[in-house]
Amino acid sequence: MRTLGVAALAIAALAGHAGAARAQAPAERVALTRLRDSISFSHDTTAILRLERVMIERARAERDDPMHHLRLGLIALRLSELRPGMPHLDDALGEFEWAAELRPEWPWPWYGIGLAESRGTDRAAGFAGGLYTMLGLDRDRLAGSAFVRALEVDPTFANGLLEFARIALAQRIDAPVQPALEALRRATSSPVGWDPALLLARGRLERLGGDPDSAVLAFRRAQLLGRDNGLAWLELARTIPLTGPISGDSGLLRRQQTWHAYRTGLRLADASVLAGYRRDLEPITDPGVLAQFERLSDSARVDWLERFWTDRDALELREPGARIAEHYRRWNLAVQSFRLPPFRRRYRWGIEVYLSGDTEFDDRGVVLLRHGEPTVRIEWPKARQAVRLNPLTKSYGSESWRYDRPDGTMTLHFIAREDPQDYRLVPTPAELDVAGDQLALRAHELPGLARMLRAGDASIGWVSEDVRRNGLASMAIATRSDSWERGYRDVLSGRAQWLAAGVRDGKPLVHIVYAIDADAVRARGSADSTGQVPARIRASFFDRNGRAVATLDTVQYLGVPSDRARLVAARAEVPVAPGALRVRVGVELDPELGMVFPVDSLIAPRPDAPRLQVSAVLLGQAGRSLPWSVTRADTAWLDAGGVYAAGDTLTVYTEAYGVPAGEGATFTVALTRRRSGLARLFGGRSTAVALTETVPTAGAVTPFRRTLALGDLEPGDYALEVTVEADGRTIERRRGVVIREK
Repeated sequence: MRTLGVAALAIAALAGHAGAARAQAPAERVALTRLRDSISFSHDTTAILRLERVMIERARAERDDPMHHLRLGLIALRLSELRPGMPHLDDALGEFEWAAELRPEWPWPWYGIGLAESRGTDRAAGFAGGLYTMLGLDRDRLAGSAFVRALEVDPTFANGLLEFARIALAQRIDAPVQPALEALRRATSSPVGWDPALLLARGRLERLGGDPDSAVLAFRRAQLLGRDNGLAWLELARTIPLTGPISGDSGLLRRQQTWHAYRTGLRLADASVLAGYRRDLEPITDPGVLAQFERLSDSARVDWLERFWTDRDALELREPGARIAEHYRRWNLAVQSFRLPPFRRRYRWGIEVYLSGDTEFDDRGVVLLRHGEPTVRIEWPKARQAVRLNPLTKSYGSESWRYDRPDGTMTLHFIAREDPQDYRLVPTPAELDVAGDQLALRAHELPGLARMLRAGDASIGWVSEDVRRNGLASMAIATRSDSWERGYRDVLSGRAQWLAAGVRDGKPLVHIVYAIDADAVRARGSADSTGQVPARIRASFFDRNGRAVATLDTVQYLGVPSDRARLVAARAEVPVAPGALRVRVGVELDPELGMVFPVDSLIAPRPDAPRLQVSAVLLGQAGRSLPWSVTRADTAWLDAGGVYAAGDTLTVYTEAYGVPAGEGATFTVALTRRRSGLARLFGGRSTAVALTETVPTAGAVTPFRRTLALGDLEPGDYALEVTVEADGRTIERRRGVVIREK
């Protein structure tokens, strides 16, 4: 028998005798558990087959003894694992059903039926899987029904509770989450029923059911009992971020608790728990990174994961511990909204551009785990009927997502062709199943769509191809990287630059010079009696390997500008490691108003370099730009805008390192007019101002500070070039300068 129908009829026939039947004795349950555990460690097929023959002879002589049939069922289950393809699973199911007919009031026969059904063929993943699921004949539904029956006859049956919980967690259509959760709540309602495995199962179901606080309580109880500690700690890390905010001061405690639980679980993890850590990394990394993680030793693995997450915190200008908490918050959302159906996923090879290979989440879930919720999500109304004769043209829905990022907009399109729960990425909106009028209504929200809709017969081909190329680029970013961009309700306007010049504590010093919208500062200053407006500055610096080598997170107080001011400028500084770096900077006036700049490059010179290296060029106007005290006797000036008027006098400052003692460095400053087009072709270079000077070396740093009068230069774009020669080497640094009308 492959369903519960016949067994159910037998139970109905015996229902009148159930009250008088003997309950299963504790010793009998223990004997079955010991048998199952003992043969689970054995790989000796011959010995197990010999045991099966002995038990068959006993069962023939004592056909009405349910224990014989239960033992035979467990033996057949083990043989089905050791000899796949043989009919042992059917034998096991038959023995368990026989035992259920003899003792329907015992939980073990129903538990055995559930085990056998759960190891059978997954009909939902094969041909006509949807039909089996609709009729309730899929593997999980049959197994779940058997486990429910085991709990009906004995609500405290731990094995049945655990298997029922597993089915509820694994089943993706009509999962019995609430019934399983209620059963576990009853079983663990008092300390008498506190079993680590039951508490872990209850915690997972509480989380899936939308009650993370109760889940945390269950996991903490499981952790305190001293068994499965590593798994309990990992589950805590996965759940704590769901209990409230994870950003800002209100989320500080949750971030700390999440990180503590994550690290503690990793230190206590066995092989099965490590597999859970690996699975958590899988959707946001590539196989090479996962292989590196697997090769590490226990202690190195902790350090590696700490670096993995803290580097992401720094890149996104987030507080320590925020990125991992956000990852688990996204994971819970993906489980709730973007899980794949149980049917086997089929790809149209040669047609579909992206093949995720993920068996748990559709492409929307994969993107969500990597980049979070989109700035704009459009769920398009269906254009035509969902059922068609041609399977290549049918669809169940279409969506478009837009992410607004500092380095450009990322637009993604999804369509569900195989199943209503399986949305796949496509590179162009032309592949969506959406009516043209619906696309036109929201075309302004998706870059390129309006242009494609307006294109005529002569241009539609190349316009569509251009939109497709942009879509492919967005897909590549979405599926090969991960991010958590800081989003603001209102974007603060302004500019910023980062310049490496000076030394602090033996490290290069980076100056972050920013200028922000004066109106925004005035608006906040009018509501503050102190006349000071706090501005939060964040910056992170990374080496070639993507490792964070320096971070900055500070608050500066800006004075309220006059009514005529358009920008308010300020400066922050941070020592960094020398070398080629990447830098990211963000400025905000409050959590709803700020800006984040795209990742950019920076060269930080070595102060103790053995050969010539040169700092950035600092440029400004004495008394008007931002001051930096190089020494007590010397001040450099930094300007945030680089826009000057003819007649202004600029201060140029730079430093040379690695100049041999007793020698000098020759500095050449040239201000050259930038020309374009035909003017550049026929006019050549036009140097407006130039000077050369040799500065003797007095120590490890050779400073150069000079003033430069602009005179009556014509308005336009200029390049300020500083060339340094020493010890046979020549290095050039360049800054842009704009001269405006007086």
